[in-house]
Formats: sequence, C-alpha cells, structure tokens
Amino acid sequence: MVLKNILRIIIDYRLSLIKIIFFEFIYIFRGYKGNNFDFSRNLTMSDNIPCPYYFLLKIKKILKNNKFNTFIDLGCGSGRVLNFFNKKFSNKNFIGVEYFYDQYSQSKKLFNKNENIEILQGDFTKMDLYKENADCYFLNNPFKNDSEFIIFFENLINYVSRDKDIFFIFINYNFNVIKNLKKIIPIEHFYVSDIKGYSVCCLHKNK
Repeated sequence: MVLKNILRIIIDYRLSLIKIIFFEFIYIFRGYKGNNFDFSRNLTMSDNIPCPYYFLLKIKKILKNNKFNTFIDLGCGSGRVLNFFNKKFSNKNFIGVEYFYDQYSQSKKLFNKNENIEILQGDFTKMDLYKENADCYFLNNPFKNDSEFIIFFENLINYVSRDKDIFFIFINYNFNVIKNLKKIIPIEHFYVSDIKGYSVCCLHKNK
C-alpha cells in the first residue's frame, strides 16, 4: 500500500521530483518541522501528504508582495505549512484546522509555545470560519471529491468578509477543478503536471 502510493507520487511529480527532493533535504536538514505524512482510509478526507517545500518557497514570494494578517490552513496535518510560513512571517497570525486526532496532536505539540499560532480540531466544512477573520486561506487538497471542494469554495467566497482582500492558495488540484474555479474567480497557477502544482487567487474587497 505504502509503496504503491509512493510510486504514484513519483509519477505525478515527473521531472520536477528532482527539485522537490532537493528542497526537501535542505529544509528538513535545517530543522523545519511538520514533515509527517500518512495515507487516509477515510472516504471523504484525502491523504496527509505535506506540501512540497519547493512550492512553499514560490508561494512565499507571492505572499511577500501581498498584505495579509491571518493565515488559515484548512487541513494542516502535522504543521509543515504553518511552521514554514511562521518562520518567514513571524509577525502574522496563523490558524491550523485538522480533522484527524493524531495529526492535530502533533501540530498542537509543535506550536504549544507559539502565541501567534492556534491549532483547532474538527471538520472545517462544518465550522464557523467567518469568526476567524482570516484573509489568507490555504488548502492542500483535503477533499477526495472534486465537486465537494468546488461547492465548499463557492460557499466560502460568499461567506467571507469583503472589507479587505482575501487570498486563496490551492495545492495539487487537477486542471479540471482549476478550470471550474476560473469561472468563479481569476486564478494564477504554476503546475508541474496535470495534477501537481499550486494556484493563487484573490477576492478583492468591495469598494
């Protein structure tokens, strides 16, 4: 089972796997945390495979050029994304939401001394996300069903505050999903294969 999933990852990332492995070694060697992964047997929740550091580096450059105060990772796993961006933007607030208890516990323990990081356990599709007042949403493909994600996103953009710009970052959604999202909101994307890459979009505030 594990070998089958690893082979699938290798095939999906294609030639970019060399760059990805290179940056994985660099940041793990530097002591960056939250690198645990496992394969889900849940019918609706996807595998916990952390976002590649190669993608996070590119996304960091985008975030540096845009203002945000509260970053929320929906499906934060063991905390890699929060750990990475907190080191780059330590003056920001970070929230992680994780459904599975083991991964939630790992994140909770990792950030127990960080006053600017809050880890919550639960199903974020049923949570009142509005009260978190986030202006940057990060999703590393936590849905197994594409249509469920599209419905969730449509509801989310109708629900969030419009008194400021809201950024959305999506990791490893296939081109069909991105094509559907482009009907709703303009999206910039960087992909290394049909299903591996990241997309960034902004819901601009009402003027």
